[in-house]
Amino acid sequence: MASALSIRDAVTVRMHRHSLWSPLAASAGAVVHQYVAMQAQEYAYALWATAQRRAPGTDGNTAADLAAAVDRGEILRTHVLRPTWHFVAPSDARWLLALSAPTIHRINDSYYRKSSLDAATLNQVHEVLAVELAGGRHRTRTQLQAALADSGVESSGLRLTYAMMHAELEQVIISGASVGKQRSYALFDEQVPASAPLDRAAALKLLAERYLSTRGPASVKDFAVWSGLRMPDARAGVAAAVEDSPGRFEQFMLDGVTLWWEPRSTVPPAPAPPRVDLAQCYDEYVMSYFESKHFLFTPAGQRLEPAAMMYHPVLIDGLMAATWKHVLTAAAAVIQLAPLRSLSAAEVAAVEDSVAAYGCFLGLPTSTQWLLP
Repeated sequence: MASALSIRDAVTVRMHRHSLWSPLAASAGAVVHQYVAMQAQEYAYALWATAQRRAPGTDGNTAADLAAAVDRGEILRTHVLRPTWHFVAPSDARWLLALSAPTIHRINDSYYRKSSLDAATLNQVHEVLAVELAGGRHRTRTQLQAALADSGVESSGLRLTYAMMHAELEQVIISGASVGKQRSYALFDEQVPASAPLDRAAALKLLAERYLSTRGPASVKDFAVWSGLRMPDARAGVAAAVEDSPGRFEQFMLDGVTLWWEPRSTVPPAPAPPRVDLAQCYDEYVMSYFESKHFLFTPAGQRLEPAAMMYHPVLIDGLMAATWKHVLTAAAAVIQLAPLRSLSAAEVAAVEDSVAAYGCFLGLPTSTQWLLP
C-alpha cells in the first residue's frame, strides 16, 4: 500500500473532519450527533469542546447556553463506549448503549461483585430509581442515594457509582436538568425517543462508518480503543462499512500504520499559520486515536521540559505545542500555559487571541499566566 497522505496532510484532514478548522453551522445537539459520542468526563471543558465545533457567531454558544442545552435534554450525558462519561444525542443513546453495555458490564463485573451488587440488588436499585424519577422528576445523585437508603439499599462510594452506572447501561436512567449547581438524573424513556433496535452487526457497521467519516484517517486499532470494542468486533465493523459502500473508504500506509479514511476531495487547505486551538485533554481530536495518536505531537527534537503539565493541549497548526488549564473565580478567569517548545511572537499573540475567545465563551474577562521552563 502506498501512502496517500503525508503526516502533515493527515493532521490537516483530521482538524477539518473534527470541525476544529471547518466549524459547523449547527445546533449544539447536532454537533454532538455529528461526532456520535464526545467524551465529557470534564464537564465544563466538554461544553467548550462542543462550542469550538460551531461556526463563529452562532447563536447560543456560550458556556451558559450549552449547559442549558444539556438541561433541556438536547445533549445527554451518560456512560457509553469506554466506561466513562460521554455526551450523546438523544437519537443515538439507545443503540450506542445497547452496543456498549455488554463490554462495559464485563469490565465492571469485578466491581459489581466487590460491591455486593448481585442481580437481585441491582433489580431493586432499578425499581427504586424508576419510582423516584417517574413523571418527569429529575433528582440529584444525593437525592437518589437517600431514596435508595430509605428502601434498604446501602449505597455509598463505589457501590453507588457502579449501581448508577448499571442503571445507565440498562437504559433505566440518563442525565437530567441541573438542580442548582448539581447535575441530575432522569428516566431514560422520558429523555430518549423510541426507536427500532439495531442488531449488533448493523450497530458495528454504523459506528465504524460514522467514526471513519468524522475521524479518519484512522486505523482499526484506533477505532477499537476509541469505541471500547474488542479487535474482532472493530475489524468486523470496519469491514462491513467498507463492503457496504464500495469506494467510499480507502486504505493506505503512513508511518508504519495502516489507516482508513473517506477521501471526499483533495486535502483541504490549512488555515494561515499560526492557527491556535485550545483543546481539552479529552477532546475527540485527542481521544479518537491510539495507534496513530503520535501524529499530533510536536516533534521530539523540538520539545522543552515544561514548567508544569496542565493536561489540556494547546494545538498550534494542529500539533500539541503547550498545555493549559483555567483557574476560575466568580469575576475572572486566569489561563495558565506551559510551552512544550519555543514559541514565536506570532504564536504567543495567537494564543492570547484564543484565550480571549475562551473568555467570551465563559462570559468572563481573561488573563494569561505563562509558566516558562
